[in-house]
Amino acid sequence: MNRQCDRQDCYEHEGESCANGLMQVSKCPNFIKGLEKEEGTVERPVTDSARVPWSGSSLGLSDLLTLTSRAKSITVGILGAHDSGKTTLLLGNYLQCLQGRDFVKAQFSGSYTLGAWETLASWVRLHDVFQQPSFPPHTPRSAARTPGLLHLALRRKDDGSFRDVLLTDAPGEWFSHWAIRKDSPESSGARWVAERSDIYLIFADCEKLSGQSRGKARNELRQLIERLSPYVSNRPVLLIWSKIDVCKVENLSPGIRDAIRRTLTTCIPGAAEVEVTVSEPESFAVAMDLALSRAWNPELAERVVEPISGRRPFSSFRGHNHGVT
Repeated sequence: MNRQCDRQDCYEHEGESCANGLMQVSKCPNFIKGLEKEEGTVERPVTDSARVPWSGSSLGLSDLLTLTSRAKSITVGILGAHDSGKTTLLLGNYLQCLQGRDFVKAQFSGSYTLGAWETLASWVRLHDVFQQPSFPPHTPRSAARTPGLLHLALRRKDDGSFRDVLLTDAPGEWFSHWAIRKDSPESSGARWVAERSDIYLIFADCEKLSGQSRGKARNELRQLIERLSPYVSNRPVLLIWSKIDVCKVENLSPGIRDAIRRTLTTCIPGAAEVEVTVSEPESFAVAMDLALSRAWNPELAERVVEPISGRRPFSSFRGHNHGVT
């Protein structure tokens, strides 16, 4: 379908509402300008019906401008190599939501990306005897500079506090490139996750760490932790030991396990660890609980105290009475 709006951030042609907030799109000046540019095309009927401002698919940057203005948001950066279990953890927690599970004492309160969630969920549902459930497919690698964002709205029962939770769903190749070359064109999406996340989940694939290429997997994970460390500051970090049904963490080679934990302790002090597996679906929710509990009410910044550098009354003024008259 031809674009018929002059604004680049308007997706009215995809069935969403007017970016200017007008109920009647026929009165929008940008829409009229777009029609004027459509030379030689057949104009579709202009209706005055109202539409919702989302499509149900993964969110992009323009969607965040509307979403983040309504309440506090938590962006969960999910980092890890290809096929390390990132999308499986996302889907596992969505299915827990459908079963009515609370996260950090907060109930599911809506989502702008139900279409994207259901697309993932369709892979694990039993539709008929000819289509058996399977793991969700690999997140496609594209030229996009930002990851797709999946959305969950959560509200606590006790105090009514509300949070928009944004979960990044990015291909693992981004982080592999970023771990090796910080400024390569392929690393821009990974840098976006590192710069804008409120909490980080780093995936350690136990299957790869115990396989024939375990040395390579160990080095890639250590490089990723080292690359992320300058961005962390005081934000929470969680190391996810995934696929422990294949190999328990304690069964990993002591050299590999200790090297990863030593790098984590050195580069990101205070990072926590948790194990997840598809054989215990509750483990996905436990990991998300731990992550969100650390980011729901972030720690306040330390109070800045400036020493008095002189005896002059004006230089000593700090906004309240210091006994100077």
